Parts: sequence; structure tokens; C-alpha cells
Amino acid sequence: MLVYFRSDSAAAAAALALADPERRISVSRPEPVPEADWEREWRSGLAPRRIAGLWIRPSFCASAGEPELVIDPQQAFGSGEHASTRLALELLLDSLRPGETLIDVGTGSGILALAALRRGAARAVAFDTDPIAIANAAENRARNRLRLALYCGGLEALAKSARFDVGVANLLLHELLPCLPALAARTRRALVLSGQLELERARLDAAIPGVEWVCVREATEVQSGETWCARLLVHTDAR
Repeated sequence: MLVYFRSDSAAAAAALALADPERRISVSRPEPVPEADWEREWRSGLAPRRIAGLWIRPSFCASAGEPELVIDPQQAFGSGEHASTRLALELLLDSLRPGETLIDVGTGSGILALAALRRGAARAVAFDTDPIAIANAAENRARNRLRLALYCGGLEALAKSARFDVGVANLLLHELLPCLPALAARTRRALVLSGQLELERARLDAAIPGVEWVCVREATEVQSGETWCARLLVHTDAR
């Protein structure tokens, strides 16, 4: 872990005090870091990405082509920089049929639902339990001039009769498992699940509801030494 602080700060002493040989915690001596415009440095590492035929870029980058989606990365998750987002986009956009409806669970920046709308979905509903994420998704909705229905809450807030052609969730496994049965029950044709590590495969297999869902495609990507997975499941009645 790296910690940055002012040279005249008491934080240096506090950091050194964290050292605990019995717990194998060591803390190196502070080193000077040159002054830098960290926002400019951060932005310089971002560039347009083309995923499944769709360009994704932040607003401060010039357009690289069409069709495109402009997503400004803020505190909400989902800018296309993480493997799980790229994997979800790939499976979602490759399998989406024009005119379908979509539900996006834990939408973050709104990138998945907005991408679906850009590529021909008739309607998309997205939600998150984090109000900061919903605010960011609303900004990205306006930025792209797309009609995305957003709300802060969970699946239980939907009307009991609400059903969607496609359900998508880019969530860590412990976040996905509690809502997976309800998501599957509200989805008619396809489920896109991303955000799980390869070593969690068996736990996800055991959690997939019933025998009516069949995995037809799986994609993986290694990032920072970890293998992330995404799956496309299709309902047997829709095959």
C-alpha cells in the first residue's frame, strides 16, 4: 500500500507506527515525491476504447469514431478500464437483439445500460443502492442523450409484473448471490453476469437458479494478476 502525505505532516510518524514485526507488517521510510498535477496525470492514462464495436471515451478525450458512448469516470464504478466491465460489455453487446428490454443491476456509472440503448435496446432500467452512483449515471445519461430509467434501490422496488428480455449484473460474487434468483425470475431470455473471479466459478455454478439457464459463452481477462470472468446464460425457453 502506498500512502501520500505532506512532508510537514504528522502522518509520516503515524505511518511508521503501523509497523508490527509480529504480524509481519513493515513500513518503509518516507521518500520525497516530486510535485505533480495528479488530475492531469490520471487523465493522461485514459483514452478511447473500442469494445464490441462501440467506442467508449471520457468527455475530455476527442472522439475516435462512431457509434460511441461518453462516460466520465468518477466515484461510481464502470468506465471501461476494469476487466469485468469490458467483459460484460463484450457479452452484452454481442448478444443483444434490437428492440429488447434490459435491467441493469448495480449500474454504477450506467455504462452497461447506456451501451445497450446506444446499440438498439428499446428500453433499459438501471438501479444502484448507492446514490452517488445514480447521480453519476444520470450525468452520463444526459451526456449521451439517452432515455435510461434510473432509481436508487433494489429489485424489490420494481412492479411485481416487471419483466425484461436481458438482465445484466457486473457485481462481485458476494453482491451478486443475494439478488441472482430475483434477477433470473425477472429475465426472459439472457443473463450477463460479470465481476467474479475464476476461483469463484464453483460457487457461481451452485447459485445459478434451476436447470432453465444454460451457459452458452464465457469470457475471461487477466488484470493485475487476477482472472476475471463473465458469463452469458440463455433461458432454455428462448434457445
